[in-house]
Amino acid sequence: MNHYNLMDAGGWKTASIRKPKTDIQVWEMHIAPYLGDKTLDSVKSIDILRLRSIIEAKNLSPQSVHHVLGLLRRILRKAIQWELNSGPLPIFEMPRVQNERTRFLSLDESELLLSELKRRFELWHDISLFALSTGLRSGEIFNLLPEHINLSAKTVAVVDTKSVNRVVPLNGAALEIAETYLARNTGSYLFTTIYGNKIQFAGKLYRRAVEACGLNNGIRDRRQRVVFHTLRHTFASWLVQGGTFLAVVSRLLGHSDKKMTMRYSHLAPLQGREAVMYLESYMQNPLRSIKKKKILYMVTS
Repeated sequence: MNHYNLMDAGGWKTASIRKPKTDIQVWEMHIAPYLGDKTLDSVKSIDILRLRSIIEAKNLSPQSVHHVLGLLRRILRKAIQWELNSGPLPIFEMPRVQNERTRFLSLDESELLLSELKRRFELWHDISLFALSTGLRSGEIFNLLPEHINLSAKTVAVVDTKSVNRVVPLNGAALEIAETYLARNTGSYLFTTIYGNKIQFAGKLYRRAVEACGLNNGIRDRRQRVVFHTLRHTFASWLVQGGTFLAVVSRLLGHSDKKMTMRYSHLAPLQGREAVMYLESYMQNPLRSIKKKKILYMVTS
């Protein structure tokens, strides 16, 4: 029997996590108080079921519960991989998460929100318009450095992201914003707080603007509520409605799994019909060409 416990994990614990700051907070808040003192080989499935009951009683979202249990599973797997525990890995089911947000803004709603944001704080108007114009995630926007902007090519490089690195074209609105903040930049991130610090997340100013516009009035399903990520969904939804192929939208969004892009497929019901009609036209053209050749031969012979 080994005498390693979860609380003693130290360095190997941090080697098993994906987002150090966030996952260490999850560890300290939700796992360590209940399992931190247990030896690795004494952690059983029933202990994890009890932990799940405890964290679910905190009224955490299904996604948050999934994150807690996912972190614990990665730590336990790493312990076996590093021979700190001989196993077997405790068997436990991960909660099913149906957390896909499908809400997107109409043109009128976007104009209302942008107007309210500009009235309150120009920085958040510009960040929101940039998100709406590029489809970047909030973390991708807040991690942008001046060198990620290529003004001559009119592109932004999205690197060190949660999915795949990519290059996204900048439309006129996004390019103007990039030029403005590059001119103001003092060597830090492209977008910063008024004190020059890194922006961590979309905070109260954005939420208050959404509330002032009444965009969430009467909406109980949190998946349908307007949040900052709604701007990314709006970007994708507008593109699909405008006839952009899903493969192109997938590339712009940086989806590593094409299934994520398929949630927008219902917004382009005509694309399938147009494709089939094109196929019919394509098949008929060679036949017409053959008929023309026969007629020409009969006339000239």
